[in-house]
Amino acid sequence: MSQERFSPDSQAVSEAPNKSDGYALVHLVAQETLTNLIASQVVDHMAVQSSTNGRDRPVPVVVGFLEPVRHAIGSGVRTRVRELRLRAPGVQMAVLPYISRLSREANAPLVARALRRMVGQRRVVFHCRTEIAAEWAIALRSRFPGSGIVADIRGALAEEILYARGFDGPATADPRGLREYHEHLSRLHGALAGTGRVISVSPGMLNWLEGLGVDRRRLLYVPCCVAALTYAPARRAAARAKLGLQDRLVFAYLGTITRYQHIEDGVLPFFRAAKSACENAHLLCLTNEPDRMLQLADAAGVPRTAITAMSVPQGQVADYLSASDCGLLLRAPAPINRLWQPTKLGEYLAAGVPMIVSRGVGRVDELVEEFGAGIAIDCFGVSADSLAAEASRVCIALAEQGPAMRERAVALCTDQFLWSSYVAPVREAYLGALSWRDPVQ
Repeated sequence: MSQERFSPDSQAVSEAPNKSDGYALVHLVAQETLTNLIASQVVDHMAVQSSTNGRDRPVPVVVGFLEPVRHAIGSGVRTRVRELRLRAPGVQMAVLPYISRLSREANAPLVARALRRMVGQRRVVFHCRTEIAAEWAIALRSRFPGSGIVADIRGALAEEILYARGFDGPATADPRGLREYHEHLSRLHGALAGTGRVISVSPGMLNWLEGLGVDRRRLLYVPCCVAALTYAPARRAAARAKLGLQDRLVFAYLGTITRYQHIEDGVLPFFRAAKSACENAHLLCLTNEPDRMLQLADAAGVPRTAITAMSVPQGQVADYLSASDCGLLLRAPAPINRLWQPTKLGEYLAAGVPMIVSRGVGRVDELVEEFGAGIAIDCFGVSADSLAAEASRVCIALAEQGPAMRERAVALCTDQFLWSSYVAPVREAYLGALSWRDPVQ
């Protein structure tokens, strides 16, 4: 994968207002309204598209939350959408209810009427989060003449399903797993065949999609970004004081506790080795299952005095992250992980957190080392002595180069992980989708 794949369009977007009628942008989110990532990965992105003047600016920008009626009328969904409106007042948002027992085609007239009230008679680009949302856009397309569809494929769901069931790929899967794999792959093929452009989050994902037959010219790399930098020296000092970690070398883990996060065979063994190498090492875990994390730490021989595990609201994650001296992104070199580039990478870097990354997974290790924004290590399939040596190397580097790596982490985020860096190429993808015509239509 060439370096250009990781470099956003560096040409600044003009500040001159776009006076043309242009096109409307509708970002469709299917059954994910309550997912935490929607705020940072959909709403913040659309807020930047909406607020950045210049060439080919979409007007209006709408986020449509597709939910079954029984969920759409619930207080949870309604409350969540109200919160998101406050986060991005320049973006229109609407819950789009549908009847589960009916097909998308049967639901399309009702959904289309709701959207038409917001976009008027403009052409529409449907930006679809996942293949499920793309299926909805395909069903809606005939009601919006001249529309375009961009599929935003966040991961290889078919591969992830197998990995969650304990298989590294279809060749090792049992019959049930293989059936599910092909069902999801077939669904993805259908969505890709009906969309003009495809966005994805890593070079590995672009290669995977190209391997499925997607023309490289239709593909665009846009990583999981953040809206703004969150690092500030005073913020970091306040967070460390609040946690009582002023004199500690703080290793941070942000995320869930699942097989693919490699807590038991990656994060905890490495931190245990770091604790042996550096007495003041401390592990800060921001997770939705803090009690479970403490149990795993106990089993791994990590003393309770060396770990803080907590669940915090999404809006406070950046504050707590900034208290750390490094962040852990440790994944084993399994086939699924070669497609990997996590959402939390941008969050770590925005908070000024240098990364400790396992080698041989995706291209994150190379990227971090190229920028001097962290350290790549070997921590899977190595001896205890080798792991101890890697942990010692990390502790020494953080003690000697920590402030410099922090600056480079912020620089890497600024260069490649801000939504504003991708305004122009994403708009080019929108225009490409508008000009594309489905050959079977």
